[in-house]
Amino acid sequence: MSSKYYNLLKMVLSRKPSYVIFFVTAKCNSRCKMCFNWKNIEESSKKKELSLEEIKKISRNFDNFQYLTISGGEPFLRDDLVEIIQLFVKNNNVQFVSIPTNALMPGKIREFTERLLKSCPKTSFRVSLSIDGIGEHHDKIRGVKGNFKKVLESYKKLDPLRKKYNHFNLDTSTVFSYYNQDRVVDVFKWVNANLKVDNHILGLVRGNTKEKIAKNISIKKFEEAAKFVEGLTAKKGRRRKDIRLKLLIALKLVMREIIINTLKCNRMIIPCTAGKRMVVLTEEGDVYPCELLNMKMGSLREADYNIKNILNSKNSKKIVQWIKKTKCYCTFECAIQNSLIYNFKQYPEILKKFLKIK
Repeated sequence: MSSKYYNLLKMVLSRKPSYVIFFVTAKCNSRCKMCFNWKNIEESSKKKELSLEEIKKISRNFDNFQYLTISGGEPFLRDDLVEIIQLFVKNNNVQFVSIPTNALMPGKIREFTERLLKSCPKTSFRVSLSIDGIGEHHDKIRGVKGNFKKVLESYKKLDPLRKKYNHFNLDTSTVFSYYNQDRVVDVFKWVNANLKVDNHILGLVRGNTKEKIAKNISIKKFEEAAKFVEGLTAKKGRRRKDIRLKLLIALKLVMREIIINTLKCNRMIIPCTAGKRMVVLTEEGDVYPCELLNMKMGSLREADYNIKNILNSKNSKKIVQWIKKTKCYCTFECAIQNSLIYNFKQYPEILKKFLKIK
């Protein structure tokens, strides 16, 4: 058994967090209408971000974990982003790193991505370019004139890295909201015809959005968009030999069904592992079980930069129990996907999807 598959099995059997979402900055050069983190972004100048030295302490006190998502704000606005990620790869044996970006800084994104690919050859990296519309429609949703052109420029700079580095995946990501629900399928058709990406990611608008109307969506239209993009994703999976990639696609297919059922039924479909197997770190070192729950588990600055002191606290255990007792549910893709990994009852369905891709 290869070390990566051994680590994957070890992760499933472990009771420690395997997935960390790290908001490295609240600064952002976009002003998206459907953003759930807009309040923190507007107050970013008042925030005291964790320094690289503080992050080093946090990483040293963390156990190994498999998956790291870097978030924000715009992650590439941090000049020490490469060093931050290198710390977690070195100290915590991180196997997968995903970085969503608004793609407004093509040169910097290309430079930082290649530095990471060169310095961390055993870690899989995924950069996701946000595309919520075509041309000016995308710019209006994102609040930045010329953003769509920057996305295309970023794609052109990153695409050659896919051939150069086997451990690099380039994706596009679309947030389904009121503003594009009638055009999402057109967006994916355009991407499929014009860009050679590894995955098309469809996310659903969530949280306390900047403009309330952003969440006024049609479940039927979302379901149609999800089926369309999953057809494209499955085809891409057939062209790839990586079993882990096919497994990830199968997970996403089951995840999408759970999201649609959650929207239709307004209840928990599978138990959530947020706070146990997944944790969220903010740019100031606060720890939360999930992006959407305003339940602070603790502050790393006040806990000697040791996540264990927070996870083992009475407050954290109380929050985890609350999630379980209330059958807390949402449509947050990352939380659902992580919960699926630990829900053995869902394995037959995941296997069924996996075999169809194969």
